[in-house]
Amino acid sequence: MSFSCHTYAVDSINFSAEQVSADDWVLKDTQLSISQLNQASQQTSLLSAQLILPPPLKTLSLLNISCQHFKWQENNIQCAQGRGRFKSKLLQSLAFDFSFQLQENNNHISIKKLSLLGGVFAIDAQQIAQQWQVHIQAEGVNLSTLKTVFPDLKSLPISAGLVDFELELKGQQAQLEQLSAQVVIKDLSLQDATGTLATEALLLTSELYAGHQGSSAWQWQNTTELLAGGIYVEPVFLELKAQESLKLKSSGLWLAEQQRLILDQFSLNHADMLTLTGKAAFNYQTALSIDSADVTLHIPELSQITPVYVLPFLESSNFEELRLAGLMTAQFSFKQAHITTASLILKNVMLALDESTSFQQANAHINWAAEQQTTADSFINWQQLTLQSIPFQAGRLDFSLFAKQFELLQPADLKLLGGHFLINRFDIAATEGPSDANVHFNGALKELSLAQLSKVLGWGASLTGSLSGDIPSVRYQDKKLSLDGELKMQLFDGEVSIKDLALSGLFTDFPQFYIDIAFDNLDLKAITQQFDVGHIEGRLSGTVQDLYMENWRPITFYAWIGTPDDDRSTHKISQRAIENIATIGGGGISDALSRGFMSLFSTFKYKKLGFGCYLYQGVCQLMGVEATDNGFYLIKGGGLPRIDVIGYNPSLDWDILVQRLGRIETSDEVVIE
Repeated sequence: MSFSCHTYAVDSINFSAEQVSADDWVLKDTQLSISQLNQASQQTSLLSAQLILPPPLKTLSLLNISCQHFKWQENNIQCAQGRGRFKSKLLQSLAFDFSFQLQENNNHISIKKLSLLGGVFAIDAQQIAQQWQVHIQAEGVNLSTLKTVFPDLKSLPISAGLVDFELELKGQQAQLEQLSAQVVIKDLSLQDATGTLATEALLLTSELYAGHQGSSAWQWQNTTELLAGGIYVEPVFLELKAQESLKLKSSGLWLAEQQRLILDQFSLNHADMLTLTGKAAFNYQTALSIDSADVTLHIPELSQITPVYVLPFLESSNFEELRLAGLMTAQFSFKQAHITTASLILKNVMLALDESTSFQQANAHINWAAEQQTTADSFINWQQLTLQSIPFQAGRLDFSLFAKQFELLQPADLKLLGGHFLINRFDIAATEGPSDANVHFNGALKELSLAQLSKVLGWGASLTGSLSGDIPSVRYQDKKLSLDGELKMQLFDGEVSIKDLALSGLFTDFPQFYIDIAFDNLDLKAITQQFDVGHIEGRLSGTVQDLYMENWRPITFYAWIGTPDDDRSTHKISQRAIENIATIGGGGISDALSRGFMSLFSTFKYKKLGFGCYLYQGVCQLMGVEATDNGFYLIKGGGLPRIDVIGYNPSLDWDILVQRLGRIETSDEVVIE
């Protein structure tokens, strides 16, 4: 008996399924083929008409995966020389190479040459026991295409830019433990809809490392550098170069469960121009807010940063010609989103607001604190100070700053115009109102040169003599500036006193001003030598009482200036001065003397002169030294030849009177014929 047995070798296996699904993905019309089963290395292919994935990838069509060298052994599945291809409405047709090895507690997969988003990706993933890591590398990814793939990014204002990056993830089971990334962004151009943020051909590099700490904390470090291109953050524009890059370094802790972010340290450097360093803590439980922060800004040379960081904020302002030089260091501390202390150090600083106001060689250490007991004393000194063209010599102020208050710590003696400006008291305390403060001042002026003052102020006439006077308590309180006591100044060999000064609505469009002024025994010769109104000798006293102004326009006052009753000095007056005084009163020269005879004399003697005005409702009631039958004397003559000037208009519109006074200052020299 005999028999034969035929053995048939199985060379390939084919599987097909109408649908295979798991979680959020679905394979439709799928075919799986495994061939060359009798060989040491098999071939496999997976063909699917449709693969449905969760967003944003959504639907892929014509998925085709093949493996040229495939091994399937116990606890070991390997694929070498794998090739994959799929199509997508968003991603077009994509192809890639891959390989994998699946073993018990040791799995590895590699994807290379994946063309995606205009760039090329490589992905390498490995799992050993419970540990795993993923490495992703990409080159030439087009940032502008992100908006087409990810709908949530459509609002990104990116118009151009390429990115290269490497990303490495490490973890255990479902827990991510470490993350590191290196990113290079090239030729980045963007502009937001408001035009307040823009970049042009920006080159940016960034490195990030983050490690898991505890149950929900992450320790991280980051270095980001802007190397080239342009960046605009309204109103500042930076044109970056390799030697003038902008570099940000930071490290800290992210506490996810507590919703807190801690910056252990950070530094921002712009070349050699400025350095910003510090530390901070934030929380985002409701909105992002500062728990605490300490910040230091160091600027070695202010002249370098002024055109870049300062002047753009001052365009079309009164300070657009600002010039700065010198060293500055500033420190700030914050708690619960409020600043608690601040410090400013200036060394050899020059500050010029314009041609008339500047500091030269100034040094300062200015300290501020929210509470008085925690503040340190402050000072500022200078070699030269110019305020509104008035030059001050070297000086110093010592003061204290806390909360909304300023207080001068010791009296100051400021030298200017050949004399002294003494400040005995000066303090400011802000009130609850945003634009109000209480201010107190007390000081004195000693021997200020009127000649120097008239020169720096550009007055046509050069004054002589000096200015001295005590400045009693000056207060600004409840939006009202007032003078307590009487301010007295020695001027023109006499005395000028001011009292009952008050000013309300100073910083509004309707200021109101009150003042009383008294003139005592001023030298008319000294006065008329300084002003081109003619020559007068004698003494002058007078008063301006109850002057009230609205928006700097006089509303009412009583004023009188004239020859004192006890004046025993020489009384002389020139032809021009006579004519000007006659113009004020609207009168002419007395007909008692002929004009032809008068022209022979350049000066005349007078007994007394005077002029008064009571202003009410826009009309000035005029008065002189004595009444006449049809007017009043403005000048009452004395001696020979005698001349009288009589005013005939008892009342005069205020605006007309101002015009007449203005003509006196600008009139050409006149001669009485």
